[in-house]
Amino acid sequence: MNQEQKSVSIVMTTYNGGRYVADQIRSILAQTYPIGELIVQDDGSTDQTLSIVEAFATEDSRVKLYRNAENLGWNRNFISAIKKAQGDFIALSDQDDIWFPEKIEKLMAGIGSADLCFCYRYKDAEFTTAGKLLGKPQPHMESLLFTSHIPGHDMLLRRSFVEAIETWHDRIPYDWWLALQSHLHRGIACVAEPLGWHRPHADSASAQLMKEEWARAGKTTWQPYIYGWESYRLFQQMDDWRWLYGYLHAHTTASDHRLVHTMTGLMLRSGLTPLLRLCSLSLRHREKVHERYAGGKGLQAVKNGVRAFFYPLIWAYNNNSSFIQKPRRPGCKA
Repeated sequence: MNQEQKSVSIVMTTYNGGRYVADQIRSILAQTYPIGELIVQDDGSTDQTLSIVEAFATEDSRVKLYRNAENLGWNRNFISAIKKAQGDFIALSDQDDIWFPEKIEKLMAGIGSADLCFCYRYKDAEFTTAGKLLGKPQPHMESLLFTSHIPGHDMLLRRSFVEAIETWHDRIPYDWWLALQSHLHRGIACVAEPLGWHRPHADSASAQLMKEEWARAGKTTWQPYIYGWESYRLFQQMDDWRWLYGYLHAHTTASDHRLVHTMTGLMLRSGLTPLLRLCSLSLRHREKVHERYAGGKGLQAVKNGVRAFFYPLIWAYNNNSSFIQKPRRPGCKA
């Protein structure tokens, strides 16, 4: 590593990933950009994960294994592990993906002056480029108010930025929080190409978290327009909601993040009038809030406009957010 080359730490968390973790570790150690350390923090695996990682650590001093004394859960585990990194930059890794060799090199070249840089990825269990291309998430802060678009395993971060984050919340996923926080600091950059494969399987943390929501969303038609109002109201009563949007409202102003400041203020207010104003802003600024509803012609444009207006309710009804804890959906049996 030359004097001008910045150091990079890779942070991976594991839990019963013995079927997959060796492939991912090999892809990380084979990066074209030198890796200073690979931190692996295990959350109480009962399979062969630990022995696999230990074998890599014996052969390569860059691999550093940590074991949690108690099970923290995937979110707290990542928050804890990130804070152990010592490199100038930190890249985050799931235990079950595979990276292209040039992933870190391209992310380092693309981050510029931003605090966070992300890339796209393929979703394919067979690791071919014929798989579904994932990515193209909306990095606008207005869109990130509603849900986490940028997964941690696509991120490269400045360690100075991570250390500047003053507070974390156990029930607000680490990658959503990092994306939101980056807008409060030096922003987000993107390398608009796939730089790895995301391995879809039913055992992953994201699949377990989203299983119920995916099943529900696939059956959703008219329901959000009827029950979404009550779903939204129930969310507003949650402590997590008030903490998140209270924080974002307090840390933005009408001069630096006008739309976000206004929207979070409305999200903190109960009643029909603030909600209708929020829906109106969702429609007027749909290219930032939900660009999927920004286009179309004729009847499709009308449909997209209706969906853009009701997007806060559609989102609330489907629980399409990254809150780990969610209220029970109205209109359903307990």
